[in-house]
Amino acid sequence: MTEEEKNVQKRKLMPLSNSESLLFFFLPFRFSGRAKWENNDYNTSEIQRFKKYGFDLKLKQAKQLTVYGRLFYLSLTIIIIYFVK
Repeated sequence: MTEEEKNVQKRKLMPLSNSESLLFFFLPFRFSGRAKWENNDYNTSEIQRFKKYGFDLKLKQAKQLTVYGRLFYLSLTIIIIYFVK
């Protein structure tokens, strides 16, 4: 196995960094409403990049963090509605 192949395998097994994780958690929704701005959506472009280059671990973590972020905002909304009454 060449050095380049080792580096490719190592990159495929690397987890998301802390800053990437936070972005997927706190910005789980697509904020751009127009199709022409779709390339500006960070999560969509990063998930497409993970698929293109075969970063399976990062793809799995990104999808999980997006779900957790949506659940976080849903629970936060429910808590706020409960205490406003």
